[in-house]
Amino acid sequence: MKKFSIKKEALIIPFLLVGFIWTIFIIQSTIGFKDCYGVIPLSFKGLRGIFLAPLFHGNLQHIVSNTVPLFVLTFFIFQFYRKLGYFVLVNGWILSGLIVWVIPDLPILHSTVLSCHIGASGIVYLLAFFLFFSGIFRKKNHLMAVSLLVVFLYGSLVWGMLPGSVLGIYDTTSISWESHLAGGITGMFLAYILRNIGNSKHNFSKHEEHFEIENEKLWEEYKEQFPEDFSDKNQLKHNVSKELESIKGRINYKETEIRDIEKY
Repeated sequence: MKKFSIKKEALIIPFLLVGFIWTIFIIQSTIGFKDCYGVIPLSFKGLRGIFLAPLFHGNLQHIVSNTVPLFVLTFFIFQFYRKLGYFVLVNGWILSGLIVWVIPDLPILHSTVLSCHIGASGIVYLLAFFLFFSGIFRKKNHLMAVSLLVVFLYGSLVWGMLPGSVLGIYDTTSISWESHLAGGITGMFLAYILRNIGNSKHNFSKHEEHFEIENEKLWEEYKEQFPEDFSDKNQLKHNVSKELESIKGRINYKETEIRDIEKY
């Protein structure tokens, strides 16, 4: 069994991301920013919020509530998806922000129109939905286990994608459900289009003991199919060796193909 080890990116990236967001918050709280650096729907000025909105938070409670899930989910995505994590984080960040920008603020869905969407909760939804659906789409045991863990830890996030003031679930006058919805949709979309990337990895052993069990199976099958060959032991040994070499060659060839795919 392969020993579990924590990858460097899985610790470095979450620390850097969360640390940078807290640095922005400290500067924001000390100096103060009068202007809105969040997403302002359908506004040219609000386009900058696509890149900046997740870095800004309204108050201490806002940033604290996002810190732990952001760290945990970023850890998961870089631990289990490695380099794919960069693609998901960067492109998901931009795409989810763009979706928020094109959704107009509708007064009927808020007691007060937000007009300026800030906070990293959209990124939390992005990562949570990617991790959940990617495990389902890929059908890998360890990734499906991650999916279940995400549901266990953050399954209640789904309610944050709904305009609560309309449904009467809770007061969401200062919560950007649009950011949550955009993050969730983006995460699910990326999980689907990336479902086959890096999904062909198999663990082939290059050691002789790897073939011992397979050799036994082949031996039994061979005896059943070609009993006449046992009359000539030298010929039998030659045929079996030739077949095994052929199988090893095919495995090595497939392993090379898989490495090429993973490089992509």
